[in-house]
Amino acid sequence: MTRPAARRRVRGRRVALVLLGLTLACGRKAMPRPPEDVVPATITDLAATQTKDGVELVWSRPTTFADGSRLTDLAGFAVDRWTLVGEVAPPNRLVEVPVTDRDRFRKINRFSFLDTTTIVGITYSYRVVSYTDDGYFSAPSNAVAVTPEAGRDGTTDAPLSAPQR
Repeated sequence: MTRPAARRRVRGRRVALVLLGLTLACGRKAMPRPPEDVVPATITDLAATQTKDGVELVWSRPTTFADGSRLTDLAGFAVDRWTLVGEVAPPNRLVEVPVTDRDRFRKINRFSFLDTTTIVGITYSYRVVSYTDDGYFSAPSNAVAVTPEAGRDGTTDAPLSAPQR
């Protein structure tokens, strides 16, 4: 065998080993998932309660993606509100509630938000959307409605047919 042919064979083996090493060292080994599978599961237990300070919303943390796999990158929740005065107004983003316990062993199971900007006698509807670090948003939760009354604390969690975004 000639010397140049031996060098080419050795160089070819080195290139093959380098490519194999890069292939084995690349990030994640799982198959890519379609976008509709990586959205958080929909929140279904949103409830609203009138308190002396406003309207308190309470809901459970989603623990899975829409496809049923474990949710590990929950970033926060977007709370939408609209009023039922005359015609139904489109939902407005009221606030975003961040998830701050991602690195903790014990996670928060129930989240809440207190809306202190309500006016007595006006009916408010709410819904919550969860989202991941990658910007994938769940479908809107069940909608709840509350009409704050002066001097009265009340509860309602009756679902409404809410406009979708």
